[in-house]
Amino acid sequence: MKEQIKKFIINNFMFGEGILKDDDPLFESGIIDSLGFIKLLAFIEEKFEVCIDMGEVTIEKFNTINEMMKTLENKLPKV
Repeated sequence: MKEQIKKFIINNFMFGEGILKDDDPLFESGIIDSLGFIKLLAFIEEKFEVCIDMGEVTIEKFNTINEMMKTLENKLPKV
């Protein structure tokens, strides 16, 4: 999941170039803006079949790949 999200971000917001570390700030660095964030949320919901409640969407929970994964892990079915 983490690698698929990173690949999506690199391909859609970094023009397929560069390296994205798990703790790189996505918003502060300008990699993702508000419209890009909506696109990212739509990708995550569709790809991983999760529903993200807009009440839990904060920059703190989605600013880095690691923070995003912590938030999403609670939404995934336990295997």
